[in-house]
Amino acid sequence: MLLPLLLLVEFSCSVSPSQRHLIEFPQIDGPPLQCFEPLHAVVVKGDKANLELTAKRLGTLLQLTGGVGLDVERIRQELPADVSSFEEIEFRICAQYGNGVLSKKEYHAFTTQIIPAYKTNPPEKPVYDAGTTAAAQLLVEACGPSFTTKRIAAKFVPNWITHINRLRKERNAQDLPYLFEGWGPIPVGLTGKDLINEATFTLNCMVKEGEIWMEKLGTTGSYWDENFENQRIIFRPPPAGPY
Repeated sequence: MLLPLLLLVEFSCSVSPSQRHLIEFPQIDGPPLQCFEPLHAVVVKGDKANLELTAKRLGTLLQLTGGVGLDVERIRQELPADVSSFEEIEFRICAQYGNGVLSKKEYHAFTTQIIPAYKTNPPEKPVYDAGTTAAAQLLVEACGPSFTTKRIAAKFVPNWITHINRLRKERNAQDLPYLFEGWGPIPVGLTGKDLINEATFTLNCMVKEGEIWMEKLGTTGSYWDENFENQRIIFRPPPAGPY
């Protein structure tokens, strides 16, 4: 019974709002919205690019759902384990509301559902499967969180990276159907749609990181009765170290 209380005490012992820079956003229907910016040292300590990406994707999710029907537990798993880093996410979501990007309802869902879930049970740092290289872990961090897949990014991105890079050894370009055909059995608890979503997330990340190009072919494919837009994976020169 003491563990949740200790976690709450630890969270409350983070940098107090009075020590952080206050930014106010005017509101038409009430007093200014107050958002507390984390201390500069805290921002430097964390991965600022990753935190920015996390806040952006979380804000997009809130917009797409209208703050309704959120899988709060799934969201919590992808949030940063470090409390100070979460304060950066909290500030950015607050600023999104202040700038009119998020509606009052969407921001309310964040403050009444996601923040309490985080404070009650802060997530642990991701645990990678045995054999996951340091280079793959760095790419997972660059990919950022995936709030729309069944599994967290740290669980599926390394596997897909390995699978995609096997194709690199065969040819410098491969179509998506060949990627899915070589995957093998679907893991227990997942569907073809789940794997398509995971592969798409990983491929988009590798494009962003300059590992591959993706070329649309104007056709569709099917994987376990799930349709997808066919594209060609074009590999850049291999990286310095294997993923």
